[in-house]
Amino acid sequence: MTGEEMERAIEFLLEHHAKFSADIDILKEVQAQASRDVSALASVVSELADTVARVETQMVEGFARVEAQAEAMRQEMRENFDNLILANEITRKLAADVANLAVQTARRVTDLESKLP
Repeated sequence: MTGEEMERAIEFLLEHHAKFSADIDILKEVQAQASRDVSALASVVSELADTVARVETQMVEGFARVEAQAEAMRQEMRENFDNLILANEITRKLAADVANLAVQTARRVTDLESKLP
C-alpha cells in the first residue's frame, strides 16, 4: 500500500469515525427524548389508572343506589297492585251487595204493590 492509499484509508476511517460518532450522538439524544416521552407517558397512564379507579368506584356506588331505588319502587308497586286487587275485590262485593239490595227492594215494592187496593 502506498503512502497516498494509506493516507486515503486513514482519512476514510477518520471520516467514518466522525460520522459514526455524530450518529451515536444523535442516537443518544433520540434515546434521551424517548426516555422523557416514556416517563411522561407513564405519568399519564398512572393518572388515567387513578381516574378509571375513581370512575369504577362511582359506578359501583351509582349502580348500588339505582338497585336500591329499583327495589324500593318494585316494593311500592307491589303494594299498590295488592291495594288495587283488594279494591277490585271490594268493588265486586259492593256490586253484588247492591244487586242483592236492588232485588230485595224490588221484592218489597212488589209485595207492597200487591197489598194495595
